[in-house]
Amino acid sequence: MKISRVLILLLALSIPVTLIAQHETQIQPSLESQYSRKFFVQLKGIFGRFRDADLDRVFDSAEPIPCSELINDKGEWRTVAFFNEKRELGDWYRSNLDEVKHDLAVFTFSGVCRGEHGPVQLTTKFPVTESIEAYVQQKIGLEQVEVNVNAPVRASFDASTSAYTFDLPYLFLIKQDESGADLYSLDPPRLADRQHYATDVVDHWDCKSVTGGGVTFQFLICKTTTLPRVPSLRNQGQRPAFGASAYFILSDGEEASSNVRLTFDDTNDREHEVEDLSAPSPSTPRVAAWESPESDEKLVDVLRDEFRIRFAQALAAKIGSAQVLYGHQMTSLDSAKPVEGADYCIWLPGAAGAANETVDYSITVHDRDDQSSTSITLDMKNPAGMHLGTLQCYFPRATSATSIDFGRWKSIVGDNLVLEVRP
Repeated sequence: MKISRVLILLLALSIPVTLIAQHETQIQPSLESQYSRKFFVQLKGIFGRFRDADLDRVFDSAEPIPCSELINDKGEWRTVAFFNEKRELGDWYRSNLDEVKHDLAVFTFSGVCRGEHGPVQLTTKFPVTESIEAYVQQKIGLEQVEVNVNAPVRASFDASTSAYTFDLPYLFLIKQDESGADLYSLDPPRLADRQHYATDVVDHWDCKSVTGGGVTFQFLICKTTTLPRVPSLRNQGQRPAFGASAYFILSDGEEASSNVRLTFDDTNDREHEVEDLSAPSPSTPRVAAWESPESDEKLVDVLRDEFRIRFAQALAAKIGSAQVLYGHQMTSLDSAKPVEGADYCIWLPGAAGAANETVDYSITVHDRDDQSSTSITLDMKNPAGMHLGTLQCYFPRATSATSIDFGRWKSIVGDNLVLEVRP
């Protein structure tokens, strides 16, 4: 789980400056309704598409984002992926909701749009490193992590690049690398350092919209470059030193939607409405197909979204009694002999013959402790409330249920159970 920010390689000059900031204790908002399984599937696709691409070319071909989408809803955007042109500094993407929750950095765009690309205000929050370390050491809870709130800056649209651009003068000098270059971070090392910003550089951002390839959620690709604070000291038109630029993918977790209505006038000046055939008509509703999750998707994230579990038809006669599933096998409770320490599931039936009917699921997750193994339990009822059965899956060698991916669960049940999700 990545909760500390990646250090960014910057340039070094020296100009005094006075800035204003404050700190707060982070109260984590509810994000479940925004960052669905479908969101992480799309993010994974974007990451794979960009990982080996020429990121400068990707950025240049990206589309401008309208002001109204930038400040949509709360206007809160979070880092969901990172790329550095100096690849040894790493790249990564968020793979589940917990990782998004544990990244406390927030970019909040606000204001009133004056035109399609009017200027807006940007307020940034970044967690204090010593506070994050205390959380990792289990000395404090996540809600007690101190967060530095920076004074707002202006984000304006640059027509020459079709990007929203802004400068963050809120960098902290962390250390020097082996070559003597300075390393900076947007996260304050200590709470006492929260106003001791570097005085010589700014973190310059240019942000555009990620579109195409089945992307329906809002993503920004932001190119960040460390520049001298004084504009006259920047080498205009010259590319910054290699390693001074990085790319962040931000998202507000919102899925884009639109309604389209086309009209035309005939020769008698009568207006006609043209049906939008991109959406199904009310009389012919379109039912989305089911699909299997990717093997590396986290099981708890899959179970947060709409899903269903079906028993193989050939084994329907067995599910009226308790069964143990392990290593692609399904055997009776009396004869099952899983290898010690192996993952396994137990099926405990309820109402007879109800395994493949409409099911309401409730999920219970338990992390390993001194008394019991990590487990994920699905309790099944029909819409009338009749208990259909319980599937209890145990992972003796896993410390946390959030580490279990779909492929690991599939290696237990094989083809005996089919878990499917909406695309």
